[in-house]
Amino acid sequence: MKSSSIAIVILWCFVIGSAVFGAQTPPPFPPLPTAMVAMIVLLPILFFGAAALWMQHSPFYHPVLARFIDSRFGEGCLASFLTRLRPLLLFGTAAVLQGLLGLAHVARSTDAAGSFVPYLFFVSAGVGFFVAHGILYRRKMLGVYHAAAEAPAEVSRTPVRVPLGEALRLYWWALVGIALFPSAAFIGGDVFHIPFEFFMLPFFAVTFLAAWPSYSGRAPYSFWLVAMVVYMLGGGLAAALVQVIRAVTG
Repeated sequence: MKSSSIAIVILWCFVIGSAVFGAQTPPPFPPLPTAMVAMIVLLPILFFGAAALWMQHSPFYHPVLARFIDSRFGEGCLASFLTRLRPLLLFGTAAVLQGLLGLAHVARSTDAAGSFVPYLFFVSAGVGFFVAHGILYRRKMLGVYHAAAEAPAEVSRTPVRVPLGEALRLYWWALVGIALFPSAAFIGGDVFHIPFEFFMLPFFAVTFLAAWPSYSGRAPYSFWLVAMVVYMLGGGLAAALVQVIRAVTG
């Protein structure tokens, strides 16, 4: 067995063993509102899934580190090692395992219900890692997709960055959510008295979507600046709508 394969086995055993051990000691956690718990549980899946849409390689791959390692062990060594190690699946498996074991431990104990929240977060984070790995593999990114380590120039293609005008024509739909969110939040909170926590997760969703064209390299940074202007204009529209609704409802 090659030394790299031995290292992979040791890393997997260590991380999985640490997860099993960590599940036996639940961290203290105060009771939270239902909306806040929902946000804590769902945010990792949203964050890691959205981040994987604009990553240009594995999050564990870095060009400087790759040059250092490849110069000593051969071209493509780091990318090949990461492809075989599958760190996103490793940490995803460990997080889900620790979360499930922790939930089972808390269910048998007399701890407060708030103790469930950290382990639900672990499960969600693990699922988020799985989702990120699947997206990066589907996109054939370096350090995740096996063929990318052998022919990165052919498989891991950098998106073509288009000028702002063309980017707005191509990705206008990414701005719809961030334009409408202020109205939904203002009206939902002021008129229907929906708690603020319920809007936190949608806020992150529309923000990630608006940032995706720019941070994925498909649009210039000015696209993100336009998104911020759209958000502020949406806030002005929201304030006006709230005033109109107040006037109509008396």
